[in-house]
Order: sequence, then C-alpha cells, then structure tokens
Amino acid sequence: MSNMLRILLLVGAVLMLIYTIKSIRKSKIQMKDALVWVLIAVLIAIFGIFPAIPFWVAGMLGIDSAANMVFLIFIAIMILCIFAMARRISLLEDKLNTMAGEIAIRTKKDDGEEE
Repeated sequence: MSNMLRILLLVGAVLMLIYTIKSIRKSKIQMKDALVWVLIAVLIAIFGIFPAIPFWVAGMLGIDSAANMVFLIFIAIMILCIFAMARRISLLEDKLNTMAGEIAIRTKKDDGEEE
C-alpha cells in the first residue's frame, strides 16, 4: 500500500470522525447510528496505519486480494446498516399508522360530542 493511499485513508477517517461528531452535536444523527460511522472510521484508520492487517485477514479467510476483502467487509457493514434502517423505518411506519388511527378516532369522538 502506497504512503499516499495510507495518508488518504487517515485523512478520510479523521474527516469522517469530525463530521460524525458535528452531526451528533447538532442532533442530526442519533448516537446508535453515529456509533456505526465512528466504528467504520476507526476501521479505515486502522487499515491506513497498519496496512498489513487487511493482507493478513485476507490470507486467513482465503481471499486472494486484500482489496477484495476490504470491499467485502465494508459492503457487509453497509448491508447490515441498510437492514437495520429498514427495520426501524417499518417500526416507525407501524407507529405512525397506529397514531393516525387513534387521532382519527379521537377526532370522530370530538365531532360527535360537539353536535
């Protein structure tokens, strides 16, 4: 791994950490979501600081290329994030439908009492 790529990985990881922390402070992201992004940034930084780790892990898993192993790891993380978000969206939609039904019932009761 070239020194330029290692520096780029470290700068990217630091920028990701800074952006994530700013988003937490401005309440634009929840802590549980931010934790995933912080872990990804730390993983990128580790790969930048210790470039032998991806090669070692790829060798242990029988993957021919360290780059393929890195892509595999990050794709798996993103798939897990997407699944978790889809699950939360489904739960929020269920809550929204329940709340809309309750509001409709209360509104109907209030309209019936006024007459």
